[in-house]
Amino acid sequence: MKNLQVTKLKKLLQHCYKNVPYYRTIIDTQKIDIQNFNSIEILLEFPILTKEIIQSNYKSFLPINNDKIKGVKISQTGGTTGNILMKRNDSATRSSVWGSYKRYEDWMGVNKKDTTLILMGGHVKKSSLKEKIKHKTIDFFENSTSVDIYNTSDTTIEKVINLLQQNNFTQIRSYPQFLYSVAQKLDSRGLHFKIKSISTTAEPIMPEHRVLFKRVFDADVFDQFGCGEIGGIAYECSSHEGMHVAEERVILETNQLNELIITDLDNYTMPFIRYWNADEAILSNKKCSCGRQSKLVKQIMGRTCDYIIGLNGEFLHWAYFWHLIFDSNIAKNRNLRKFQIVQDTKTKLLIRLIADKLAKEEMEFITSDIKNRLGDILIEFSYESIIENTKSGKYRPVINKFM
Repeated sequence: MKNLQVTKLKKLLQHCYKNVPYYRTIIDTQKIDIQNFNSIEILLEFPILTKEIIQSNYKSFLPINNDKIKGVKISQTGGTTGNILMKRNDSATRSSVWGSYKRYEDWMGVNKKDTTLILMGGHVKKSSLKEKIKHKTIDFFENSTSVDIYNTSDTTIEKVINLLQQNNFTQIRSYPQFLYSVAQKLDSRGLHFKIKSISTTAEPIMPEHRVLFKRVFDADVFDQFGCGEIGGIAYECSSHEGMHVAEERVILETNQLNELIITDLDNYTMPFIRYWNADEAILSNKKCSCGRQSKLVKQIMGRTCDYIIGLNGEFLHWAYFWHLIFDSNIAKNRNLRKFQIVQDTKTKLLIRLIADKLAKEEMEFITSDIKNRLGDILIEFSYESIIENTKSGKYRPVINKFM
């Protein structure tokens, strides 16, 4: 694998020097020898690449031989954070991503005959008639049923429950939080199903998710990780000890803050070399008991923007709030369906809840614990009927509006 990575990296860098003005300048300025290296450590000679750098130098990222690269497509990514990038990829990149995904399906035991319920965001179904026909056709040939879960109202949840009751699905692909909301309703009604596997993506998955999904659907959960710019990066196997990095197509690094730095070995139309994508991850040096030798991502922590900042300068990750509400049994006792922490200013927090009303002592417990960590910050509770997802259907447990 190391030899394959070096071979692909050498070919990519030579393409970049010959055809991509931005990288030619970097290689000349840094005096990087892209001909005579035998280790991926050469990447350390390249600067970190950010979305802002690409946006500021967009024309110089366009290869001069772009019209000769097969299957170039342009789309946007980054709508969740508001920092949109018009990305490009080519047929080789898409083939590489699909290859890694099909291997992941093998690990889950999924085959062509399996029927799949897909619960994802607004990108699954577009509003135009052409796009609706397109996705209906895809559903037909892939033996799947897609539901746009951007609207997370009770009506959408009931629609999903009806689909589960009327169809014999063997797999579910979903964002964790939405499926968790569905599973809670099913569990409360005593409804249980036999599903072969559940594939999650886009949001952090918590142990409580896995426990409830196992109880309601009798299914193991397989998580995956990727990003819009790069595609599929890491996938979970049946040993459930982490996600295996697709090392034949990406090289992963982390900086001192455990933020991911990614090199895409396949994309020639928009090369991403040491790209910082703002996700935090914990990498593991342990080998998975399944016997596969690839590097493991033990946990994806989320985006760097998923933090609350205290008056004392302390940062609290979104997972702290999850554990605070769940480990105290408040979530269980108050029938919590969803929560969101919103920080508009450094002095104020809004805790949005879809739940039964908390008792005074429960609110005091939450308030006291947060203030002990963040200082004397103003904390307000709001009971909601709907907590909106992003336009892509993803759930953000924490929104920091000034970070």
